[in-house]
Amino acid sequence: MVEEEFILIGGSSEIAQKFYDICLTNNIRITVITRNKEKAKTIHNSILVNDYLKDYGEILKVIKDKKKIIVIFFNGALYENRPSQFPTQNQQLLTTEINFLIPYNLCKKLNHDYLGESKFVFISSMAAIKPRYKNYLYGLSKFSLEQSIKKLALSNFLILRFGKVTTKMSEEHDFAPFTLTSEEAASKLLSKIRKNGIKYPNFGLFLISLLLKFLPKRISDKY
Repeated sequence: MVEEEFILIGGSSEIAQKFYDICLTNNIRITVITRNKEKAKTIHNSILVNDYLKDYGEILKVIKDKKKIIVIFFNGALYENRPSQFPTQNQQLLTTEINFLIPYNLCKKLNHDYLGESKFVFISSMAAIKPRYKNYLYGLSKFSLEQSIKKLALSNFLILRFGKVTTKMSEEHDFAPFTLTSEEAASKLLSKIRKNGIKYPNFGLFLISLLLKFLPKRISDKY
């Protein structure tokens, strides 16, 4: 039984929606914070914001009276698939903002201002292990997020490195080993929620991560 309340940041993502459904089924308290107006209309107990950082005060109001929370950052966007699609300048800026700046700065502010017990959970990527040419900015953003979070010296945090998850973000991409559906990814997240540090949804991805660390970059860039 989960005693804390989940606060979902970026709650309109496909994994977040599946996670939300699982929480409802298991009677877990949950609040969704999203910029998506249409999703906010259909999600119970949701908070609509225009900008996560500029509207930080509104987010703090939502959680200030809660004693124990688990904040999950679902923020993520993948615009790169070189050489078939090279990101525009705007997409390059958005990649950094969504995958790094928003979750990092929100976490930093909440960790400083929130007086209750809290845990911060980040959805990362295998791309953070070694950013490669195909999705370099995305991988670099996730890598920067992981390194920055560790330097915040949080008392309680979880970074979950997923492999391929079948969502709209991954359309037209090749299937990879240990590919998960959105439902499977959400279920894995809930099962790992009590862990700390950097974790993987399954042991197979952990082994692949070890391989990536030692694989020459000239080889990893080909895939």
